[in-house]
Amino acid sequence: MPAKFELIAPCFFGCESTANFELRRIGAEDIRVSDGRLTFRGGADMIAAANLNLRTVERVMLLLNTYTATTFDELFDGVYSIHWEELLPADAAFPVTGSSLNSQLSSVPACQSIIKKAVVKRLMQGHRTTSLPETGAEYKIRFMLRKNVCEIMLDTTGEGYVDTAVKIIIAVVIGGLLLAGLVALFNTVIMPRVNTEVNSLFDAA
Repeated sequence: MPAKFELIAPCFFGCESTANFELRRIGAEDIRVSDGRLTFRGGADMIAAANLNLRTVERVMLLLNTYTATTFDELFDGVYSIHWEELLPADAAFPVTGSSLNSQLSSVPACQSIIKKAVVKRLMQGHRTTSLPETGAEYKIRFMLRKNVCEIMLDTTGEGYVDTAVKIIIAVVIGGLLLAGLVALFNTVIMPRVNTEVNSLFDAA
């Protein structure tokens, strides 16, 4: 593996300048900014630093290969050429996700299948095994096809603060709705019923 890695950090539109500042602050090299993402270089320590310190990016991904892919054979060969056996253990779980835009290979499920087959073949050869149980740690493989240019990436970010924050917001909203519903139920159904029962007791007395 190289001493310096090519890294990609997708970010929300409008946050590019802030993310650029954060990358410079932690010592990232060769920073390039485009709409919705930044690319930069660094060692293994930079991968860790980026995941710990970047607040305006969605994920930090390791770029493994960039190549032209207009056929499934080209897509397969580009993935197979990566030294997956140096990145993934034999028991690794490796789901594949991605997207395709303005490319001849427009079917995302088909691309996922081809990429998965290429990784499986390379891992079996590299680890000298005939089975890959996928019972170990998860390594998320991502691909992006744009105008027939394919990028193969390995996601280095787990469930980060963005995911957690979204879940917290959803929980708060649901909790608020439930509370509002309970208050409405109490005021419109329960209290009138209690008042009716109390009044009937006094009337009976």
